[in-house]
Amino acid sequence: MSETRNIDIWSATSMVVANMVGTGVFTSLGYQLFDTQSGFALLMIWIAGGLIALTGAFSYAEIAGRLSKDGGEFHFLSEIFHPALGYMAGFVSTTVGFAAPVAGAALALGAYLQGVIPAVSGPLIGVLVIIGLSLLHARSLSIGLLFQRISTLAKVLLMLVFIFSGWYLGNKSNIDFSPNTAALNEIFDGFWFKASFSVSLVWVSFAYSGWNAAAYIAGSIENPRRNLSRSILLGTLVVMVLYAALNWVFLSSTPIELLKGKKEVGLIAAQQIWGPNWGIFMGGVISILLVSTISSMIFTGPRVLKTMLEKVPQLRYWSELNSQQIPMRSIWLQAVVSIVLLHLMDFESLIYYVAFTLSLFTFLTVLGLFVLRFKQGKPSGYNAWGYPLTPLVFLIMTASVCAFFVQMKPFESLMGFATGIVGLVFWFMSRSQRHI
Repeated sequence: MSETRNIDIWSATSMVVANMVGTGVFTSLGYQLFDTQSGFALLMIWIAGGLIALTGAFSYAEIAGRLSKDGGEFHFLSEIFHPALGYMAGFVSTTVGFAAPVAGAALALGAYLQGVIPAVSGPLIGVLVIIGLSLLHARSLSIGLLFQRISTLAKVLLMLVFIFSGWYLGNKSNIDFSPNTAALNEIFDGFWFKASFSVSLVWVSFAYSGWNAAAYIAGSIENPRRNLSRSILLGTLVVMVLYAALNWVFLSSTPIELLKGKKEVGLIAAQQIWGPNWGIFMGGVISILLVSTISSMIFTGPRVLKTMLEKVPQLRYWSELNSQQIPMRSIWLQAVVSIVLLHLMDFESLIYYVAFTLSLFTFLTVLGLFVLRFKQGKPSGYNAWGYPLTPLVFLIMTASVCAFFVQMKPFESLMGFATGIVGLVFWFMSRSQRHI
């Protein structure tokens, strides 16, 4: 069936914001505090992560404008380099890029909800949310998109409530946000970033993952030459500002000792800002709004999975669309993978695994922009702003962070490489069927 372009710019932008805002920003800070204590250094982690995401977004916007079809990195890398690399990226996207973050968001949602209602089972709540949202998106495209827009707007409004409340209260924790010598020593080791700062950037890269969400549904966006780049860049800029402001509120409202090592940093900060009762209420609101993050990934991920599976004859059954052009079988296949991962991995390992593995393939995709420019010249549509400097900055920063991560987290790194290799099996299956 031909692709139907039924997603406008606001739906695409809300998909970007919803994919980005969620688990990472409401959980990452507690783990960053193990190695970094300076307010300035912590905010710089979020600003640096945002700038890295933005330089990547410039490149993705041009690539997606040139290759405007559903599939994300699977489609991009297949067209730019080789189908084998595309299948590796496609398998990573459907497992690590979407199914695993769905599991992580469900775990975070369960942790927040347990903070509000201790008697509930966090994992059970996560499973029920995954099933419920999969059912919603499998039944109706219009209702799913409406739910996405409303829940994303509610999420952004909640963040603004946090930000303005924290600004009104001022710096209650008396944390120092000045760029003093101690703060700079937590960021730099000589002329480059410290290893601990780079690993913290892995957490932040997970929080920003999703800036490329619109690229995965490029084939479904109205007027992609105009709306695709705008949705990616607008969504990334909005989230970058919100993240820096929200983490300033978390740090200025709550003593570091209360946040360190905790997933539910939003709940803890809410109790400090509004008191125990209203704080618990806001924690409940956050847990509900994490549903938006899960929803956006349940909407987007199966469209990548569908694009890959339709090229493998043995698995084409799972890629078929229903009468409403919804990849219903792919939705349920991703849901099963998410539920399995939710029970197999703990939250911290899951996030490290996701962030590192995704970074490998976003690196290769941005590298592909130079290949496209060499083969095809400048595009007739959107041009990556700052080319070639912005993609080079993204490549250097991403490669440096990944190198530090391999040294400090070898197990999660090995899992990331192994996941990509498994994608080759799909390519060999597809290749053998076509007798290439």
